[in-house]
Amino acid sequence: MRIAKSLVFALAILSPIASFAFAEDASVTEILKEHQVIVEKYADKSKKVVPHVVDYKYGMKLDIAKVIRTSPDTRACKVIPQLMTYEDSSGNLNTVKYQIMSTCRGKN
Repeated sequence: MRIAKSLVFALAILSPIASFAFAEDASVTEILKEHQVIVEKYADKSKKVVPHVVDYKYGMKLDIAKVIRTSPDTRACKVIPQLMTYEDSSGNLNTVKYQIMSTCRGKN
């Protein structure tokens, strides 16, 4: 009986924590999708090809002439993916996906 009560207590404590973690991951996914929608609208408006997302690799050479958009920080206090869309010197759109340590809530 004591073990059963302990398990129920542990589940009651841990279930909200687990759901919070998944909610933050969903918000990161939503932000990345929103970034792509905005980039698609920009590409249509400027009559350019919508870029494919390329994963950044250390030492990769980037030809950045103008930054169009970076995805906003989620303030999740963990490493999250980030997107940056830019025009290169030829005027083509490019999107790079990289990892950042997001800012922490309540931290200065």
